[in-house]
Amino acid sequence: MPLFVSVSPHPPGPLTSDPNSDPHPTLTFIQMKNATVFAALGAAILASSATAQTAQRHQEAQLQEPVIQVGGQSFGTWQEFQQSTTFKSLGLRCGLPPADPNFRFPASDCSGSSTTIKPEYNPANGLIQIPVVVHVIMNGAGTQGVISDAKVQSQIDILNEDFRAMAGTNGAGGTDTMVQFYLADRDPSNNPTTGITRSMNNTWFNDGGTYYNSLAWDTNRYLNIYTNQAGGALGYVPSLPQGGLVGSNSDRVVILWSTFGLNGPFGPPYNKGRTATHEVGHYLGLYHTFQGGCASAASCYTNGDRICDTNPDGGSHFGCPNTSSCSSPDPVKNYMEYTDDLCMDNFTPEQTNRMRCTIEHFRPNLARPPAACVAAGVTHRIAGSNLDVYTATAPVIGQNVTFTVDTSGFQFAQIFGVGSALSRPLDSGDWLLINIDSTILFNSGLLSGPIAQTSAVIANDPSMCGITIYTQAKLVNGTPRPLRLTNSQDLRIGN
Repeated sequence: MPLFVSVSPHPPGPLTSDPNSDPHPTLTFIQMKNATVFAALGAAILASSATAQTAQRHQEAQLQEPVIQVGGQSFGTWQEFQQSTTFKSLGLRCGLPPADPNFRFPASDCSGSSTTIKPEYNPANGLIQIPVVVHVIMNGAGTQGVISDAKVQSQIDILNEDFRAMAGTNGAGGTDTMVQFYLADRDPSNNPTTGITRSMNNTWFNDGGTYYNSLAWDTNRYLNIYTNQAGGALGYVPSLPQGGLVGSNSDRVVILWSTFGLNGPFGPPYNKGRTATHEVGHYLGLYHTFQGGCASAASCYTNGDRICDTNPDGGSHFGCPNTSSCSSPDPVKNYMEYTDDLCMDNFTPEQTNRMRCTIEHFRPNLARPPAACVAAGVTHRIAGSNLDVYTATAPVIGQNVTFTVDTSGFQFAQIFGVGSALSRPLDSGDWLLINIDSTILFNSGLLSGPIAQTSAVIANDPSMCGITIYTQAKLVNGTPRPLRLTNSQDLRIGN
């Protein structure tokens, strides 16, 4: 028998459902408009004016919070609901369905049944950048589910704080996965985009219907996040990528709109954006830490959460407890637990290894840099009497860049690359075109002429996309003086 969740004014009204909805798992939210509530309230007050006003104020005060009805129980606020045994027993912190026991997981180092930790999946191998499209789904009136662009960006920021273990954030103590997220800047047709779509549809808002068939961007190339009522959970994914869903329109992350982003209207303890962090962990192949309960530590790569550096966890935890359920401290601060947003603060190194393995084997077309890195470029600058004798090739990620200086009249050239430009005349008549007080990014040392040449490899790291290195050469003989400065080559790293 389906379980229904309804939101209604005091006193509780009858439960109803949308016959066209297809909720996940089988939960529906029914929300009445305040305007209708207050109109009915005003019509029912027939006493004297003073008494009516007093009664109305009293009943309006009662209506400040909705009543949430779940399985025959009533809760006065969302916070009361999420602190209840009903919320916990139904597993509504996360709506990830159980895996099909008859499904044969494809063999890999990060299959659904096992994990093999290998150095090629370590974060030291480079940054992985993932484009995100956020589909904001509102009710038909546009009064519920409204999320601003700024709120969407705050959620992307939180994902990066957590996955990159950024200093000064709640996730600083975790592992830097070197997985980074950005709002897509090109849509599937290569048109500029904000990476945000908006729709108004009551069925879709209630997580019903196949909205993803209408809204999904290529799920091989974009992480599709949807915000709506999330079927009664705070969030869910339909399955881990190892379950065969990858590439279908239904491959997605769904987040309860009121928990999305920083300081979502759901309120504490689920208002710091960590529901999305948890669900994206599933999207990248992680199980709950309490998968399998107190599974044997001797075979931790093939049971439980298929990870050995997360302690066995007897069951889900709420709040931020200090518990030991399997003869070891429970990993309550891990993002893949059920604890409060402010309690969660880490992925482990082996979880990181499994997620990066999942991207490589199950989501190989997902990672790519922003469009800002489409084209590498070289800008030639010269001023005053500087010698125009220095050239450089375009700096393409994963390839060599070559620097060449005609040293005619001099013995040596030395090339410098720094983090910022300059344009300052010197007493000699030459111009300093690089800011030597900024970060030194490249120093060739002395190169012999008459044609001095050197090469450097641009790391195959998408995080370098869009960075500009400002370079200039000096020409010298056997002694430091006299010297001459050359033109500048400003190198924008790209593809």
